[in-house]
Amino acid sequence: MKKILILTSVIILGFVLSFPVFSESLVTNSFNVEVKPGNVFPDFTLQKLDGRKILSKKVFNKNKKTLIIAAAEWCPNCQEELPVLEDFYKKNKNKYNFAVVFIERGSSKEKVSNYVKENGFTFPIYYDYNNVFINGTRLESVPTNILIDENNKIINIFVGTIHNENEFKQFFE
Repeated sequence: MKKILILTSVIILGFVLSFPVFSESLVTNSFNVEVKPGNVFPDFTLQKLDGRKILSKKVFNKNKKTLIIAAAEWCPNCQEELPVLEDFYKKNKNKYNFAVVFIERGSSKEKVSNYVKENGFTFPIYYDYNNVFINGTRLESVPTNILIDENNKIINIFVGTIHNENEFKQFFE
């Protein structure tokens, strides 16, 4: 009887101690949001090109607006927009949060890594392993620019190419 009580206590303690970690991973590894102004963009897991996982709430400073761009290295419109973003990012990286999420569809981590290196991009880059981001947002086109406020509320969306820094500035207003 004493062994059963000890075993039960150990199991319960293990469950209680693991619950916060377990529940956070459940919430952030998959998500679902209708991308439209007024909706709250949920916390989710971002993955660097090396596979490291980072929670969005740890990356995005809550005192700044955040620009999330869904992109692909094979996309001609993305190839036009991302160099413009690089210039805008260099001038505004302390003012806003940035995250470019390269989608997995039609691509590979290696192709994205090579594209990023060839172009010398310095803005924060993530890869959509297993299509978690694209499935969670149900985006149908790249590039898609999503602007969220300090409370993760979607305030602006633009599907298509932003051609110059003035267009980025207008997007943030």
